[in-house]
Amino acid sequence: MKYFDIKDNNFNEALNYAAKTIRHGGIVAFPTETVYGLGADVQNEEAVKKIYAAKGRQSDNPLIVHIANKNDLLKIAKNIPDWVSGLVEKYWPGPLSIVLEKQEFIPKTVTAGLDSVAVRMPDNRVALELIKRSGRYIAAPSANKSGKPSPTKAEHVLSDLHDQVDVILDYDNSAIGLESTVIDGRGAYPVILRPGAVTLAMLKEAVGNADKTKDSTVGVALSPGMKYVHYKPNAEVIIVNGAINEMAKKINTLYNTNKNIALFSSEELAKKVTVENKIIYKNTFMAANLFYDSLRKFDQGNAEIIVCQAFAENGIGTAIMNRLKKAAGNHYL
Repeated sequence: MKYFDIKDNNFNEALNYAAKTIRHGGIVAFPTETVYGLGADVQNEEAVKKIYAAKGRQSDNPLIVHIANKNDLLKIAKNIPDWVSGLVEKYWPGPLSIVLEKQEFIPKTVTAGLDSVAVRMPDNRVALELIKRSGRYIAAPSANKSGKPSPTKAEHVLSDLHDQVDVILDYDNSAIGLESTVIDGRGAYPVILRPGAVTLAMLKEAVGNADKTKDSTVGVALSPGMKYVHYKPNAEVIIVNGAINEMAKKINTLYNTNKNIALFSSEELAKKVTVENKIIYKNTFMAANLFYDSLRKFDQGNAEIIVCQAFAENGIGTAIMNRLKKAAGNHYL
């Protein structure tokens, strides 16, 4: 495994080496604005299979194809509705993946056997350069073991996949900290398959109409994040909801029976609890950025229980709650 801590003086060396690795059938972990991705050449099925093997990922869980030029969407997908071009202009590069009918050359290894493909253009210098310099479209899920919290730092990738990846590009921490919004783009308007930083309200404003679908642990998954267990740390995760004083009372009662508790909460709640091991956020955007890293840090500290304050399900709070509910198995205090 080759690890590059990318600075200005080794940027070209690192990107050229990683691009060559992609062309030669290797897998590369790289930063994006959402989370770190684990990429391979879309058309190299053996390389794509390496991604599934490294992650321990089920073969019926589709990958997202990453591109560096908006016009390449026309080469990868077909029968694209007119409204999709407006979203592409507004939100690419950025945290929006669009599921469309795939062109024939996209292997079903990438799409989990489906005739649809999810496509996005990441908003990250290293990610875009890797795609451009490799001369390939890059299929990539998050660069972590399946089921575990997604990686927002290169050190997370190193911890999970250190001996199962050919190159790790350490450039920066993920600015958003949650995976992209995934929409079904094959109908008359966008339908959210996985919530993210591009919210339902933003989609409605851009297109005029939008909806959301309930994800599932069974059946056909059109998007990553719709099926199987996701985002779980080793510790038990419990959600707490309600009025501040109510939540504080519940947490303090739990703490009295088990001191090995960690807390992920707002400043207001943190002030009212006796738990010492806590990570505090000032707003929902900061919470999104810290969420996965916090779960990993609490695991490193051998916490037995992680109590997380619930979020209002609007804006990016919807995306955080989507991940939090899965991490907790919908377990509330």
